[in-house]
Amino acid sequence: MAKVIGIGNESFQEIRENDCFYIDKTLFIKEWWEMADSVTLITRPRRFGKTLTMDMIRTYFEKTSTDTSIYFSDKKIWNCGDAYKQLQGTYPVIFLSFKDAHQTNWTDMYRSLCFTLKEEFLRHIELLSSKAINEYDKKYIHNLINDVADSTDYQFALGKLSSLLATHYNQKVIIIIDE
Repeated sequence: MAKVIGIGNESFQEIRENDCFYIDKTLFIKEWWEMADSVTLITRPRRFGKTLTMDMIRTYFEKTSTDTSIYFSDKKIWNCGDAYKQLQGTYPVIFLSFKDAHQTNWTDMYRSLCFTLKEEFLRHIELLSSKAINEYDKKYIHNLINDVADSTDYQFALGKLSSLLATHYNQKVIIIIDE
């Protein structure tokens, strides 16, 4: 069966699972990692694969219960040595995408931002059962995911989630923000 071009597909895992045509850009992971920058800004024109690249980074680094090394084992990053194989799947990752935030007024935009933050907290639901997280912070998480948080809670949500993940996993967190 011929490979298909996954036009519009921004999910690295889906592209790999569906055997879509993919130009191997996994060496970007090595390049990015070795720069050791605190902040990286990826600028490219529209439709040049920024979201797919960010999702590839998330898939590579994110700690999950699923073995995501299968998406990289036949890619160039896997030939970069054992250090890069061992690095795969070892970090907590926050991935926020605001690409669908096209609301026309502040109220709707605020709701969209709150929803995006709530979804990311839900993606890290393991924090609610963490022994490293105190009850006060678990109540904060409950308020956010149950839509009873106030504007101050949302104002600090990204920093709070990063701090909670760092506490739970006892390591730094990778934060990826798309648009």
